[in-house]
Amino acid sequence: MASEITIRPSTNADLSTIIALNDLAFGQEDEGRIVEVLHEDDASLLSLVAERDSQIIGHIQYFPIETMSLVPARFAGLGPMSVHPDHQKAGIGSALITPGNQLVRDMGIQKVFVLGHKDYYPKFGFSVDETAGMSALWGGPYFMAIRLNAGGPEIAELIYPDAFF
Repeated sequence: MASEITIRPSTNADLSTIIALNDLAFGQEDEGRIVEVLHEDDASLLSLVAERDSQIIGHIQYFPIETMSLVPARFAGLGPMSVHPDHQKAGIGSALITPGNQLVRDMGIQKVFVLGHKDYYPKFGFSVDETAGMSALWGGPYFMAIRLNAGGPEIAELIYPDAFF
């Protein structure tokens, strides 16, 4: 029988494990580098890990998104999110997204944007329609958002942290 999964905030001591997990899960170093630079630049809004038997098997990253708008915004991005290949399709992603979205909602975040699988993220309420009026480097069926709190601009240019460039 599989042991329980624990979700907790990441610590500085987890960083190298999280980077390696992202590299492994995505099969490249881009996502691990994003996590590393967000940490170095103090541009992490929320970082959670999933543990089983004291081993980190999943990670989710949230970061602030600035806007070019006269209307104040409290927007965030989700990503990267990674799950160890040996534990994928076992509900780890759901176990990270659900509390992660609740925690950023509690922080007053109005919308969370994600560039992710078009068949996965809509299960959590993410929609391409929520990105209407937003100008970003990304678009199409993989760029989605979820509204968590009222407010914020209806039209804005989204400015991502330096880690994405």
